[in-house]
Amino acid sequence: MNNELAPVALAIIGPGRMGRLYARMITESATARLVALCGNSPESTQAAATAYHVPGYANGNVQAMLAAHPAIEAVIVSASEWAHIEPVLATLDAGKHVLVEKPMAISASDAGSMVQRAADRGVHLMVCHSLRFDLRFAALRQAVSEGAGGEVLHLYARRNAPQIAVERVIGRFPLAYWLAPHDIDMMLWSTGSPVQKVMAYSRAGGKARQDFIIAVLTFANGAIGVLESSWGTPVVSGQPLTEQFTVRGTAGMVELLGNQTGVGVYRAGAPPEYPDIGYTPVIHDQQEGMFRRLLQHFVGVVRNQWSPVVTGADGLAAIRVAAAIDQSLAEGREVTL
Repeated sequence: MNNELAPVALAIIGPGRMGRLYARMITESATARLVALCGNSPESTQAAATAYHVPGYANGNVQAMLAAHPAIEAVIVSASEWAHIEPVLATLDAGKHVLVEKPMAISASDAGSMVQRAADRGVHLMVCHSLRFDLRFAALRQAVSEGAGGEVLHLYARRNAPQIAVERVIGRFPLAYWLAPHDIDMMLWSTGSPVQKVMAYSRAGGKARQDFIIAVLTFANGAIGVLESSWGTPVVSGQPLTEQFTVRGTAGMVELLGNQTGVGVYRAGAPPEYPDIGYTPVIHDQQEGMFRRLLQHFVGVVRNQWSPVVTGADGLAAIRVAAAIDQSLAEGREVTL
């Protein structure tokens, strides 16, 4: 079989919620095949391996998985946010392409090490900045790049998750690295300009359960961005994810209202439901949405069909801003990048 057309042989490190999502999409893809899984817990690793009919390697034994399956061409690292650096470097050292979940790291130094290692090994490192594959955000960025709003003056981003999503992560790493990198990346992508200064505000340093971050980002081109991120919205806040992204310019505005999915389900005696149509919807019994487009794009990058839409350098840029936000909170001052 022509290697250009052969399904890309993939492995997954971290068979949690996101790892299982990728595993399902791979098994439903004609251009990729799942070879193996690696996780920490023997129970969860074996459960995922059994569900997707591949070998499972527990206790984080990445080296054993790679040694046993030399056919692996690329690896998706979807381990916990604070546990990316070791499996990413190990995989890059083995000469495999990597798609790493966001945040790619929880320090700028670790993110920089990943980017440098990928360059040294001559392999692709992509970061799951999935908003670039959300049709709504991609359309917003395209409109901005085409000058729909004129010169960009300021941007506003809100992304606050429900309390239930906070339980897994709170206290394990700073809030600035959780969901904020999505919108930081969107601001960087939309403006095409680096961030020069950051001033961030919170109530308790971004550490308490009800805490939040309001960050003001100054871009090199003169644009100003305001970023809002919270550890969790109240249970009674309505829709589960409060999401908004606005770009205002000298000639107009481009706006995305993430809560407005376009579909509402209203049942007697039950709260309104707003089905997911962008992130992880299941349509015709297949997993659809932006992560499917992200996976398909990564497979094409591995096969040299196109250049990556998002690179390790893009991920590093977002992490540097997140680190500056965290530093600003800790020191109570504006930070220059």
